Amino acid sequence: MGFRVERTQEMFRGRYIRVVNKDVVLPNRRRTTVNVVEHPGAVAILPVFDNGDVALIRQFRPSIGEELYEIPAGTLEPRESPLATAKREIVEETGYKARRWKKIAEFYTAPGFCTEIMHVYVARGLSPSSADGDADEIIRVERVSLAHALGLVRRGKVRDAKSIVGLLVFSHDRR
Repeated sequence: MGFRVERTQEMFRGRYIRVVNKDVVLPNRRRTTVNVVEHPGAVAILPVFDNGDVALIRQFRPSIGEELYEIPAGTLEPRESPLATAKREIVEETGYKARRWKKIAEFYTAPGFCTEIMHVYVARGLSPSSADGDADEIIRVERVSLAHALGLVRRGKVRDAKSIVGLLVFSHDRR
């Protein structure tokens, strides 16, 4: 016997998320109710300049009331591929476009309660571009060396998972 969802009840629907209660039967045949945040998925992008520098953004996050160092990211739109989302988001958040793309990771952000899957890309061959950013975002772009970015991770200045994963996987793959 496998996992089975017997009933789903929507509790909340927002712009990007839906919260549901699910009555389920687990693979061990036990019945329980789980709370799930359904999310369409997202991308994170590590923009890498020709000399090896990377672009980080400093973004104010109202949910925690703080500005964070991050790599650019965004939510998938309906029927939009992860790569198409990445190509859109890098321009909106950094003012650069990229000629070369490589997917370096894919992970669930919080599988204990959320369906969001994050696709992480490295973007190279950067050149200036422009697009209107989202009205609800406050973003500043900073160009830093990879060593400086990794130092920010070690000192706890980069504190979100997608940015830590992107920087560490990229750094490891360069060796």
